[in-house]
Amino acid sequence: MDDKKEISKEFLDKAKGFLRITTNDTVIETEITTLIKACQRDLIRNGITPKLAYDLKDSLIEMAVLLYLKAEFGLDNKNYDKFRSSYEELRTELSLTDDYVTEKKVS
Repeated sequence: MDDKKEISKEFLDKAKGFLRITTNDTVIETEITTLIKACQRDLIRNGITPKLAYDLKDSLIEMAVLLYLKAEFGLDNKNYDKFRSSYEELRTELSLTDDYVTEKKVS
C-alpha cells in the first residue's frame, strides 16, 4: 500500500482551515500531513479499501480525516474525546458499508 501518496495543497489548506490555522509553518504542515497519512492507514487497517482511503475527494473519507485531525492535532486537546469518538463512529459505519470495503470490479 502506498502511504507515500501526495496530499494536495488544496486538501492541506482545507485541513488547516478546519483546524483554524492561518500560518504557513512547515512544522505544522508536516504534522498535519503525517496525521492525514496515519488516518488513511487506520482506515485501511479497519477494512476500508486503499483506493477509497486515499480518496480525499470522497466526502465521507474527507470528514473522517478531518475528524481525526481535530482529535489528534496538537497537545493537550480538551476536545479529544468528542472528536475521536465521532471519528471512530464514522470509521465503523464506513467499515460496515459494502461500497467502502469492496473493490469495484470493472467489467
